[in-house]
Amino acid sequence: MQPSAIRSTSRLVVVSVLLVTVSGCWGDSADSVKPRTRPQDHPSIESTAAPEQQSGAPGALRRADLPELTAEVIADAENLVMGSCSRCHAPLPPDALPRRAWEKAILAMDGLVDEWGQVGATTEEIAIALHYYEKEAPEELEYDQNLPEQDLYFETVELTPSGLESERIPAVSDLLMLGGDRGPSEGILVSELRSRRLMFLPYGALEATELVPYMGSIDFNYPASLSHVDFDGKGKLDILVSSIGGMNPSNEVEGGAWIIARSDRKMAAFQVGGALARACALEGADFDGDGDIDLVSCAFGFRGPGRLVWLENIGGRFIPRELDKRDGFVATVLEDIDGDGDIDIVALLSQHHELLMQFTNMGDGVFEPKVLLSFPHAAWGSSDLMGVDIDQDGDRDLIIVNGDTLDDNTPKPIHGVRWLERSGDQYTTLHEILLLPGCERAAVGDLDGDGDLDVVGAAFFPQLPPDDWQRWDSVVWAQNLGDAKSWQVRTLEVGNPVHSAVLLDDVDRDGKVDVILGNYVWLRPAGAPSARRDYLTILRRTN
Repeated sequence: MQPSAIRSTSRLVVVSVLLVTVSGCWGDSADSVKPRTRPQDHPSIESTAAPEQQSGAPGALRRADLPELTAEVIADAENLVMGSCSRCHAPLPPDALPRRAWEKAILAMDGLVDEWGQVGATTEEIAIALHYYEKEAPEELEYDQNLPEQDLYFETVELTPSGLESERIPAVSDLLMLGGDRGPSEGILVSELRSRRLMFLPYGALEATELVPYMGSIDFNYPASLSHVDFDGKGKLDILVSSIGGMNPSNEVEGGAWIIARSDRKMAAFQVGGALARACALEGADFDGDGDIDLVSCAFGFRGPGRLVWLENIGGRFIPRELDKRDGFVATVLEDIDGDGDIDIVALLSQHHELLMQFTNMGDGVFEPKVLLSFPHAAWGSSDLMGVDIDQDGDRDLIIVNGDTLDDNTPKPIHGVRWLERSGDQYTTLHEILLLPGCERAAVGDLDGDGDLDVVGAAFFPQLPPDDWQRWDSVVWAQNLGDAKSWQVRTLEVGNPVHSAVLLDDVDRDGKVDVILGNYVWLRPAGAPSARRDYLTILRRTN
């Protein structure tokens, strides 16, 4: 996209969603979450005022606490590192991170114990690893940049709820095309963490379209994801909301699963299945074949309480059934992979595991796990998974995204979007679509209107200093050249890596697909925002 092709419209001041979003984050410290009450002329809600913390942040161990290494140990450092690291995960190659990032990554290993009971690293092993990786790592990672888009033109439209124009510290977590009464989508549903509420963007001319509350009286306890399912079998898509239960990484089990039941006359929201540890994804299907909808949740956890769990619907009560006890599951795809008439589960496991798993439904509530892919190393940064028939051959392939930087503050040249081809009842070949450092989220759609499916990747590393952002692409699109095996990647935006969600949809109903981006502002240690951004950024296609 040429700079001249992006015209910034005057920011739309939209209807208040009655939110108090004084401050908060993807990770506020758990002991600092306090209720804050709105002035009495509006409904009161809870908000948070605390700085962000990243997962994987080191604890009390410092470099000065590490023991001195002998010459003999230093000479054998590589072998010792390979042995100690492999107790819990595949050892990382030294070029997975730049030299400056290894201290934080290595010190964070202090006190960690594998889920299967492996012995954690000793301080001597940590000292050896730090010496080895700092010695072998490159000073900087090498990155490639894409050319700017030349053929498609966009104007940038920003949306912020009325009353929050001066603050502009959003924490959008997900976007969903909301199914209407007769099938077609009726607008875009937005989940927002700081307000703990949902918002809705109806379709229409963006100069007049307003962002409005959606079930504004309901506190969804930090809503992290949105999805659809016809829960009651009446033909109208209901809404599933996962709640993460807090902003900062912790072992508190305070999240959960919500169902918004929609009928022609009313909507009702209710929580099901009890508390879950930082539930970040929720999907629904009839897993046990008894005619009602069960749920599957990615309870991401932190260091212990996370798990992948299906919630069996027994007469309206949802009973948790554990599929895998590891922390770090981030997304699932539900599909009858083996063609036996029941629904199987594909799940993406991040943290240091970095696996793509299939849980084959064997009937009677029994699932058989197997590994589909083992990603190259523990700093891969898996972040999202979608089921899409990207090659349009009649079955759904898997779109896999990696770009998490919250553990090590490092946008990596290996980050991006890939697709795993399905052939019959097997997933076979992994294909690269685009590379984008910090590519936390991606969206699929026909952006250029030529009949095939393109992919847009969005970068998310708001915790890094804003002064450094200008050297990074923040939105790119991969043009499908016809067979989903060949792609041309071009840059749509530079220097704004705050996009925590992305969706492709024709927002203004002019027949051209637009790029909708949810934004997230990071808070500094003192609680001040590192930048100011609007809640939604829309790249509206104009040609």
